[in-house]
Amino acid sequence: MNVWETAEAFREEVREFLDRELPPQARFDHEFTEDEELWALGYEFTRKVAQRGWIGLTWPKEYGGLGRSFADRLVLAEEIGRREAPLINNIGWGLAAGSLLAGGTHEQKLRFLPPIAKMETFWAEGLSEPDAGSDLAGLSTTASRRGDEWVINGQKTYTTWGTRADVLYLAARTDPDAPRHRGISIFCLDVHTPGVTLTPMWNIAGGRQNHTYLDDVRVPADMLIGEEGRGWDFIMRAFYESGPTVATYTVIERQLAHVVEYCRTTTRHGRKLIDDPVVRQQIAEIALAAQAERLLAWERVADAVHGRPPAFGGAIGAVVNKEHRARVAQVVSEIVGPLGLLAGHHDDRLPFGGELPDWFLRSFGNHAGGTSQVKRMVLATRGLGLPR
Repeated sequence: MNVWETAEAFREEVREFLDRELPPQARFDHEFTEDEELWALGYEFTRKVAQRGWIGLTWPKEYGGLGRSFADRLVLAEEIGRREAPLINNIGWGLAAGSLLAGGTHEQKLRFLPPIAKMETFWAEGLSEPDAGSDLAGLSTTASRRGDEWVINGQKTYTTWGTRADVLYLAARTDPDAPRHRGISIFCLDVHTPGVTLTPMWNIAGGRQNHTYLDDVRVPADMLIGEEGRGWDFIMRAFYESGPTVATYTVIERQLAHVVEYCRTTTRHGRKLIDDPVVRQQIAEIALAAQAERLLAWERVADAVHGRPPAFGGAIGAVVNKEHRARVAQVVSEIVGPLGLLAGHHDDRLPFGGELPDWFLRSFGNHAGGTSQVKRMVLATRGLGLPR
C-alpha cells in the first residue's frame, strides 16, 4: 500500500480505538475548562493513546516514536477532533517535540522525547509577552550565561495550562545585540524552579491562562535546546518537524452537523429552516469553510511527504482557520436568532443544548501562534514577496 492507502487503513484502527476507549463524558475542550473531573479523564485518555505509541507517531523509533507518516498523523488528528476526544499536552508533543527534533542534541532527544511520548511530562509554553503582542521577535525576556547556568528574567503572558505543567517551553533573548529574529534561544524550564511565579488570567470562555513572572530563574546550561541563538528557527520549524498535530477544521465539521440537524427539525414561519434558501446558503458557507481548511491541511501533508516548502510561508492555513471560526459562529447565530444568545449546560430546551454562546466566545481565542493579522503579513511578505 502507498502512504495514502496506509493512512486510510490506520483511520479504521483509530476509530475502533475511540469506540472502545473514549467515554462519552470525557469530551471537552481543555483550553476552556478547569473542571478537575474532566481533566482527570483527559489524562487517563491521553495515557491510553500514549500506550499505543501514537503520541510520537511520526518521530524516530529511537526517541519513543513509531516512524509513521505525516498522513497517519493527520488521520489521527482528524479522528481525535471529530470525536472531541481530550488529547492533552499538545505543547509537549507539538511545539516542544518539534523543536527538539529540529534542533535538539541527540542526548536531549533521548532525555525529553520519550517522557512526552509516554505522557509522563506535561508542557506549557512561554512565548508571548505583554509588551510584544503577536510580535514574538519583540520579546524582551533575557537569559544571561553565568558559568554552568543561565539566569532568566522577564515576563510571559497567555501561559495556557501553566499551573498544570511540569515543563515550560521558554523563549528568551540570549544576545541583545543580535538582529530581532536572531539572538533568541529556547529553554526547557522546570516550572517549579525558584523565581517562577504564575498568576491567573481568565479568558472570556472560562479557561485559565496565566501571567508568568521570571525573577533570577537559574536554569542548567544543558536545558538550552540546540544551538544558542537559533530559537526563532526552531519555533518556526517545530510543527513541520512533528507533522500536522491538530485538525482544527473538525471543530467546524462538528458545528456543521449540529446546525444541519437543528435546521431539519426546527420550523419557522410555517416551514423547516432547512427549506429556507437563505439558510441553505448559510449552511453551504459553513460547509465550504470546513472543506477549504481540510484541503489546506492535506496539502501541507503532501508538502511534507514530498519535501516541498509550504506555500505562502505556511501562513494561509492559519489565516483561514482563525477567521473562519468567528465567521462560522456569526453565521450560526444569524440562523438561530435571539434564542441562540441563551447559554445553558446541556439544556435540551435551547439550540445545541445552550452551547452557541460558547462557540462564539471560543472563536476569538485566535492569538496562539500569532493573530490572523500577523499571519496575513507573513502570507504577504514571505508568500507573495510584497514589501512590509
